[in-house]
This record gives sequence, structure tokens and C-alpha cells, in this order.
Amino acid sequence: MISRKAKFIEGAKKGIPITFGYIPMGIGYAAIAIKAGMCPLETVAMSVFVYAGAGQFIAASMVLSSASIMAIVLTNFVVNLRYFVMSTCVLNQVEDSNLPLNILAAHTTVDESFAMFSLSQDSSIWVYLGIAIIAWLSWIFGAAIGVVVLDLLPVIVTNSFNISLYALFVAILVPAVKENRQVAALVVITAVLNIILSQFLGNWALIVSTLVGAAVGMYIVDDEYVLSGDA
Repeated sequence: MISRKAKFIEGAKKGIPITFGYIPMGIGYAAIAIKAGMCPLETVAMSVFVYAGAGQFIAASMVLSSASIMAIVLTNFVVNLRYFVMSTCVLNQVEDSNLPLNILAAHTTVDESFAMFSLSQDSSIWVYLGIAIIAWLSWIFGAAIGVVVLDLLPVIVTNSFNISLYALFVAILVPAVKENRQVAALVVITAVLNIILSQFLGNWALIVSTLVGAAVGMYIVDDEYVLSGDA
């Protein structure tokens, strides 16, 4: 019988490819957070306690634009609703788990660790934690590197990290847009709606346009595409 330690190490090895993307993304997040006025401790602490990937980029960007705390919290709640579904799927699949491990697994669930575990043949909670924790630590490490080295880098280099958020969304959207015209139309509708509403609602426009876009998507995106797992 394979030990828990061996399963955890097995999962950590599977999660190594995630670290190659997360470390530079963590540096990019730190660049935006520091520019928004967050101190190094706050910047790294958000990666430890929030750990929301794109949600952290959004929060830091909203801080930079002087958004209210309520707007930041609600925006992240809406944007990160998918993690409720992912965590439920993981916890329904894993074996040999308990409440403390479930809490840790839920906290460290992100798109990449969920996708990697979905492809795994082993449903042990320790394999999942190996994947998820190595990804989490690499994100924290990237943020820590960012707060240390950003002051040492030329301005042109630090400014280039600010496009990380856009690169992240492009990487997420392009595969789905290429495969399904309805998804492409939904992206355009939501983007245009956000631009229009931002003239009247400010930072609340992202929340409203996301909710409206999700509602529209329920009617224009085929159920077969969603159920196939490609969405």
C-alpha cells in the first residue's frame, strides 16, 4: 500500500508544470499590488489567505482605481463562484479525507490544480493536496519574489508585469472562443456591456456585466458544450 507521503510527493510532481506559470504570474500580481499601494506583507498575505489567481489581480487593480471594499469583495465573490463547484467536485471524488483536509483542499482549489487532478487516475486526497499545495506555494513564492525584486528592476520591466492580468484572461478565453461561436458572442456581449456600464456604475460595472453575461450565457450557450467539460 502506497503511503500518504508517497502519494503527496506523487501529486507534487504532477503539479510542477503549474509552478512554471504561477511564479511569473505571482510576480505580475505583486507588481500591480505594490503599484496600488499595498505593502509587501499585505501583498504576500493576500496570496496566502486569499489565493484567488485572477481574483487577486482584479482586487489589486480595483484598489489602484480606489474602489470601495464592498465592490472589491462582491466582484471577487462573483468572479470566483466557480471555485464552489470545483471544490465540490474534488471533495466528491477524493478518498480517505476528513474535515481539516477538506478545508485545506477547498482553500487551495484553483483552475489548474482542479484540471490536473481531474486527469489523475488516483483519487487520494493526498495526491490532490500534493498538486494543489505545490501550486499554492509557487504562487506565494512568485509574490514574494515580486515584492523583493521589483524595486531593483528597470521601470520598463516592472511596467510590463502589469499586462499579466490581460494575458491570463486571454489564455483562459481563447481556447473556448475558438471552439464555440456562442461563447465568443457571449464574451463580446459581456465586454461591451462592461464598457457601457462603467460610464455609469464605475467599479460596480464588472459585477453587473458578469452577472448579466452569465444569465445570457444560460440561454445562448449549448448545454452539450457545457456538459462536455470544454466550457
